[in-house]
Amino acid sequence: MMTECLGESDVNELAQAALTDFDQEVASLPGDLCVPFNQAAGQLEAGLLIVYRVVAKLVRKEDDLGRIAEWWGTMVSQCDEFAKRLRDLSLAHPACTAEFYYDRVLDLRNKCKRLQQMHS
Repeated sequence: MMTECLGESDVNELAQAALTDFDQEVASLPGDLCVPFNQAAGQLEAGLLIVYRVVAKLVRKEDDLGRIAEWWGTMVSQCDEFAKRLRDLSLAHPACTAEFYYDRVLDLRNKCKRLQQMHS
């Protein structure tokens, strides 16, 4: 069994920080401009990709298939949280095309779900 430098709570904390930053930024944006909403959506996706890279690095060093599946399950849950924020943004500002980022997050979620199932 591998000794981990980072644990699930660290990964969740990293993800939560990105979500909190997004929530604060979106709350401060003027509702009539699309560019800032698209920038915020892009930054949120970038935050999720950082979390994904950390998890991918962790699973490469993990020997236990069950633990690898758990890590990918954590990523699926994080993708769900990020997708919810982007869906809400798309619904609140339909003209701003944030669904582009929503679709990309769902694609990443599907990839993580496949990896979770593959290691289960």
